Amino acid sequence: MDDPIDRIQKSYDDLEAALARFSDEELTTPGKVGTWSVREVMAHLAAWHSWGRRAIEIRLTSDNVPAEMAAEAQNPDPFNAEAAAAWKSYDAQQARAAFTQAYADLKHFLTTTPHEKLYRQITRPNGKTTSPVSTLSALAHHNNEHVAELEALLNG
Repeated sequence: MDDPIDRIQKSYDDLEAALARFSDEELTTPGKVGTWSVREVMAHLAAWHSWGRRAIEIRLTSDNVPAEMAAEAQNPDPFNAEAAAAWKSYDAQQARAAFTQAYADLKHFLTTTPHEKLYRQITRPNGKTTSPVSTLSALAHHNNEHVAELEALLNG
């Protein structure tokens, strides 16, 4: 599975399967994942899905994301804290719906953007090439890390 779009879909499907196994109460209980609830992990992931969509959209016509977005990627703690805080008042159903919507927005964007734009070759300063859609590989890896974390909670 080398295609970034296939990778993000698989990782999202795995997330959905893991999240479906949590009760509403378990989803909103603080301290399940460090200091976060599972709901806050969902908020964090949804925020990164939205960030990835913005990054891909920008890179359809520009070789780089704005400095602010690059800073968020390099120092994600403030971005993560803001994302988690935004969902603190969500009940489990609201969190599930918002999480699903964030990925649906990303998927819709990917399926409605011409393939040649998503896979536009961008030469990096080191001489290697990338494409706008390569952002999905990092998002899929990130999703997979959280799937493993959620599975450990469920099996633990």
